[in-house]
Amino acid sequence: MSRLAAWLRRGDRWIPSLFFAFFALVLIVNGSMIVVAFQTWPGLETTNAYQRGLAYNRTLAAAAEQAELGWKVGFDFAQEGARRAVVQVDLEDRFGNFLQDAEVRARFVRPTQEGHDLTIDLPHQTGGRYLAEVELPLDGQWDLRIAATSRGQTWRLSERIFVRP
Repeated sequence: MSRLAAWLRRGDRWIPSLFFAFFALVLIVNGSMIVVAFQTWPGLETTNAYQRGLAYNRTLAAAAEQAELGWKVGFDFAQEGARRAVVQVDLEDRFGNFLQDAEVRARFVRPTQEGHDLTIDLPHQTGGRYLAEVELPLDGQWDLRIAATSRGQTWRLSERIFVRP
């Protein structure tokens, strides 16, 4: 029994070292995660986030108004080459009549980088079709925001698109 007691006493000396090693490992891992987080964060944040949050009820009301319009809208984004594409919007009112007098605008917003946003007007083609070609400065993800205004009423669409190189 004395051998067992001696072995246990010798083993007791390692317990503080194990605690120290465990917490040192936790600190090293957390420190490396903090370094990686600061090195990879682009610094983008939403400007006026509080005011935009308060405007949420207006956003819901605008969505309800858009649903009440009853417009039938067809949308297509077709890439035709490296960073070149065609944006097409087809508009009909709630009765199936083509909306030929609309003003249609497409805005391309880069969600990961500032300074590359692009806005184009889509001219009327035939019937209720509005179409324009666009060449984007970068490939990758874009937010495409379309606004069509006719007779004082506005319809909006927001889509995430991916532009291939």
